[in-house]
Parts: sequence; C-alpha cells; structure tokens
Amino acid sequence: MNPVLLVVSAALAAGLYLVGLALDMFWLKLLTKPWLVVALATAVWAHAGNGAGRRIAWGLLAGAVGDVCLALPNAFLPGMIAFAIGHGLYVAAFVQWSRTPGLVLLGPVTIFAGTGLWLMLPGAGALTLPLAVYVVVIGAMIWRAAACALEAQDDALMRWGPLAGALLFGFSDFLIGIHRFHQPMPGAAFAIILTYWAGQALFAATAIKRATQAAEIGQKA
Repeated sequence: MNPVLLVVSAALAAGLYLVGLALDMFWLKLLTKPWLVVALATAVWAHAGNGAGRRIAWGLLAGAVGDVCLALPNAFLPGMIAFAIGHGLYVAAFVQWSRTPGLVLLGPVTIFAGTGLWLMLPGAGALTLPLAVYVVVIGAMIWRAAACALEAQDDALMRWGPLAGALLFGFSDFLIGIHRFHQPMPGAAFAIILTYWAGQALFAATAIKRATQAAEIGQKA
C-alpha cells in the first residue's frame, strides 16, 4: 500500500474513533478502532522482513482482533485472549532482539503485576484465572522489553522503543483492568486508547528501524 495513503487512512480512522468515543457512537467506534493498528502491522510487514519483525506484525494484528472484541458486548474474554497472543508474539520478538537475562528487572515487573492483581482480582469473578494468566503474560512482555534496553545501542529507538512501548501498553491495560474490575473511571477511555496506540506505534517503529538497519548492514557487507 502507498505509504502516504496508509498514514492518511490510519490518521482518519483514529480521528473518527475518537469522535465516536466522545459521542458514544457504537458503530463508528467498532468500524474505526482497529484500523490504526492494522496500518502499523501493514507497515511492519512491508519493511521488517522475517523473524522478529514478522512476529511484531502478527502481534499487532492480534491486537487489532482484540480491539474489535473489546468493542463488542460480551466479548471481553476473547479480546483478552487475542491480546495475550499478541504479547506472546512480542515476547518472542524481544527475546530475538536481546537474550540478556535481565533478572534484576523481574523485581519491579513483579511489583507492577502484583499490584494490578491485588486491585483487580477481587472484582474479576469468573474471569479470575484468565485475568491472572493475562497479567503474567504482559509482565513477561514488559520484562523482555526492558531487557532490550540493557543492550548497548547507539540508536535510542532501538534501545528504548520496546521498553517505552511496553510501559505504555501496560499502563493502558492497567487502566482497563482498574476501570472494569476495581472502580469505574469516567473519561478513562481516552487515556486507554491513546497510550495503547502509542505503545503499539513504538513497537512498529522499532521493528522497522531494526529491519532497515539490518538491510543497510547487509548491503555494505
């Protein structure tokens, strides 16, 4: 797809989704919510080649499926499953980018995940087990993204992009969980979607940057 058309269509869909969110227009939200992430997946697929880049692209598409599910009534669990699959794909990509154990990072990640579970599980009801599994999966994703930051990189995006994206994505999910299972937060939907989009965009940008750099090195070899 033409890059300009891809950017314009993604920006238009995102803007329309925010309008639908502000006016509480169900069909507008449903039809426009996933397209920005689909556009990111398309861009990554076109530039990132094989391996980790393709895993990022598939993770983005899993997120788009999750977007649709969360926009539908009574489809929260399928949405959670779709996002968990996406996080698993991100973990696989981040491990390929960095195999540094980063065991010291497990402490703060565990505190984050434990705090979320402490707040959310009492109100989770039948979703208690899926929610616990999901929090563990996103904790693993944040841990492996943080491990990428331990790798010495001259390029700031390649070093810090995964971690920044993971923290934004984790914060978005944290807000969803608190809003749904602990205490409703009026207006939280805007913070949820904007941090989520920013996190996904950083994953996509990092994948493209890494693939571009690898291609340049291959051409010089």
